[in-house]
Amino acid sequence: MKKILCATLAAFVAMFGLAGLFNGVLIRSYVAAHVDPAFLRNPPSLVFIAAGYLLLALGMAWLYSRRTRREAWSPAADFTFGAAVGFFWTLPIGLVLHGAYRFPTLALAFDTLWALLEQGIGGLLIGAVFAKVGPRAAPDHSSGR
Repeated sequence: MKKILCATLAAFVAMFGLAGLFNGVLIRSYVAAHVDPAFLRNPPSLVFIAAGYLLLALGMAWLYSRRTRREAWSPAADFTFGAAVGFFWTLPIGLVLHGAYRFPTLALAFDTLWALLEQGIGGLLIGAVFAKVGPRAAPDHSSGR
């Protein structure tokens, strides 16, 4: 449970921060120019956004704990795990929203590609936490100290 909570916190902080960078800085002007303002909250509800990312991070950490039984940390495998989650969390809902609202196709592509990086980093951090956090090994008294 300690690993899941620590991994959730690490992934949440990183993914929420990266989402802010992407939406609040990198594509802000694109969104302002191409997305109908009637569909946007102004200002955005950070409580709901944070809750979504917290649930995503918790789900990723829980899934990771159920699927991974490695002895050593594998950054590439953990990034791939996160990127796959990002793909399956972003593209399906993006397609649904694209079908229901006037949401630009290019924005859907940007969002999906960014999710590969964003959740990939989340998966990388979850793997790092699982590799580092855990019960401490019993002290070795064989050296006589």
